[in-house]
Amino acid sequence: MAQSKAKKQRSKWQKQGKLNPEINRLGWNGVIPVERKTPTLAERREKLQHKHKNKWNLNLPGSSDGSICFFIELTSA
Repeated sequence: MAQSKAKKQRSKWQKQGKLNPEINRLGWNGVIPVERKTPTLAERREKLQHKHKNKWNLNLPGSSDGSICFFIELTSA
């Protein structure tokens, strides 16, 4: 596999006794950059409360689907 121009330059500088910039770069030191965690109960409730602007959350207190129902009694006499 071929080396990039930058890597060739770094190795050339290192052979000449100059400072290698790879030494100055910090590693992760054992830290996992991406780590999944399960949401807490409060986070799940918060997400459910704001999902679709409360349109489909019928099990939340005070929520409604926005429909109105009228019953009209017709008497035939």
